[in-house]
Order: sequence, then structure tokens, then C-alpha cells
Amino acid sequence: EFQATLQQRIPDLVINGHPEQRIYNTLNISIPGCPGDMLLLNLDMKGIAVSTGSACNAGKVKSSHVLTAMGLSSRLSGSALRFSLGRDNTREEIDYVVTELTAIVQRLRSK
Repeated sequence: EFQATLQQRIPDLVINGHPEQRIYNTLNISIPGCPGDMLLLNLDMKGIAVSTGSACNAGKVKSSHVLTAMGLSSRLSGSALRFSLGRDNTREEIDYVVTELTAIVQRLRSK
């Protein structure tokens, strides 16, 4: 549901990895035209915790070698975000993330 809602709001969003065969609570996406570090910073200012790249690359600034090995261009891997949801996340929190991410993407693309 989270993925489908994001895809509706950000139609050119790219799902990184297999569309179904992945850990159920983790979603890795790329948003063309929006640098991952800027997305991360803006989401953090809204109280939303995400990571850039893959879990294997957490804490690193450069593009994920995992995403590159999966065939993503440096441009797409540089715009990657990883969301991890837990059983305690509420529908309201997920809606908040979608709303804020959509607004941030629109703002970054308008610059």
C-alpha cells in the first residue's frame, strides 16, 4: 500500500530491486531529478528517518555499490532512498511520509 501510494503521487519513481521478492517492510526507491542527500536532509527536517542507498551501504555518502551492481545508473543510485517500516508504524505516519515526500520532490524539482 505504501509503495502503491508513492507511485501514484510520484509517477516516475523507480522501485529498486525485485518488485515482490524482498523483505516485506523495506522499500528502496529512486526519484529521478532529486539528489538522495537533499531528500534525506529535507525528510530529516520533517522528522522522517530514512537512509540513502542500500542497507549494505548505510552510513556512507557515495552511491551504493549494491545498487550499481543491480544495474542502476549512478544518477538513479544517487537519488535512492530506503524506507523501513515497523509493526508500530501507523497509517497516519505513512500518510505523513507520503505527503511530505511528495511536497519535497515538487520543491526540489522546481529549483
